[in-house]
Order: sequence, then structure tokens, then C-alpha cells
Amino acid sequence: MKKLLGIILILIISMTSASANVISSDMMKKDLQEVILQNYSNKTDANLEIKITMLPFQNLVLPDGHIRYELINGENNAQLTSREIIRVNIYVNNTLQRTLSVPIEVKAYGNILIATSDIPRNQPLNQFNVKVKRTNIADKSSFIVTKEMLNKEIITKKDFKEGEFIDKRFVKVRPDVVRNSDVRIILNSNDAFQIAIDGVAQSDGVIGEYVTVENKAYKRVYRGKIIGENQVLVNI
Repeated sequence: MKKLLGIILILIISMTSASANVISSDMMKKDLQEVILQNYSNKTDANLEIKITMLPFQNLVLPDGHIRYELINGENNAQLTSREIIRVNIYVNNTLQRTLSVPIEVKAYGNILIATSDIPRNQPLNQFNVKVKRTNIADKSSFIVTKEMLNKEIITKKDFKEGEFIDKRFVKVRPDVVRNSDVRIILNSNDAFQIAIDGVAQSDGVIGEYVTVENKAYKRVYRGKIIGENQVLVNI
């Protein structure tokens, strides 16, 4: 009888092991980094490097099945910071199994403008007093004045020293999209299908920046990239 119980117990253990999915921390880091990279790529055109600094386990046992990772509120914050903690839901066959807090390091390489000479307050920016420099823009991605903006009227609100980063908070830029103004929302699907709808901008912005817009007919809110005067592209 004891021998029979032992055989049954071994069978139960074997069946349990066969139905389990053991994921190493290294494997999960690799998969999560791809998910986070894809999510962050919707926020910026910069070249991104995402690194998960640690996970709270060496191996994680999950039920057997299709594993899916979902970032919680991952797209709500457009600001790129060098260190963040991301909340991630882990699903197996669309059933929530666990929620993790994942610390990450972010590097985002993009172009910024720096002063080529001292620029006094209330002076216009132009191609003669600024130049482009490629650098890590994490922690400053929301404050960048791009080269394309030089086609607009940009006036300094403070004195800039030679070599100083041109911070958008200290200049006045004529926006391409004005808060509460009518905009054309271009919905773009992965199947290369596009449809244009009418909307209202919920913030100011210039070409290349991301703003929130609301569809007039259905009151649905989207976040999209400004691609022209009163034009916002939304990837769906």
C-alpha cells in the first residue's frame, strides 16, 4: 500500500512539473526589455537602450501556457527619465498570475540644440547662434528644442551661455497645435490603414512633440505626434 501511495505521489509530482513553466530571471529580463522598448518607442523617436537592473527572483514558476506581459499605465507618462520603476502584469493564457515592480535604466539618444555663443535674453534663436549635438536626452526629453523648430519664431527668455543646452522652458515658441483648438486626428493602424477625424487639442505643442487630443464625435481621448499645423498622428 505504501509503495502504491509512493508511486501515485511520484506521478502527481511529475504531472505538476510537466504542467509548470519555469522562467529564469535572465530570460524574463530579455522578454520584458523588448516589451518595454516597444512601449517607450511610442513616446520618442530617439534611439533607446533599456536595461532591467534586477528582478526579485532567480526563477519564476508559472503555469504552462502562453505568457504575456502588460505594462500598467506604461503610456501615460511621456517624459523619459534615466531611472524608473515599471509595474508589469504577467498573464498566462490571459489569466493574471503576478504583478512585478521592475526597476529600469533608460538611455535615449537624440539631437538637442546648444548655444554656439552667449545668447542674451529676448534674442531670437537661429542657425548662427545654435548647433545640433547628439546626446542622451533621458531626463530632458520634454524640454528639447529641435533643429526643425528653428523655422519658427523662437525667442529666449533667459541668458544662455556658450555650450549650454537650449531648454524649451526658457524660450518662447509659436505652437503648431494650440490648446482647445480644432485639429485633424489621423488614425494610423499597423495594417497601413489611415482615417482622419476631427478633434480638439488638450495642450499646446510643436511638430515632433506628443499631445493629447479628443475626438469630437465620440469624446475618445488619444495621444499622438504632431506632424503638421493642427495635424496629429495617432498609432492604433
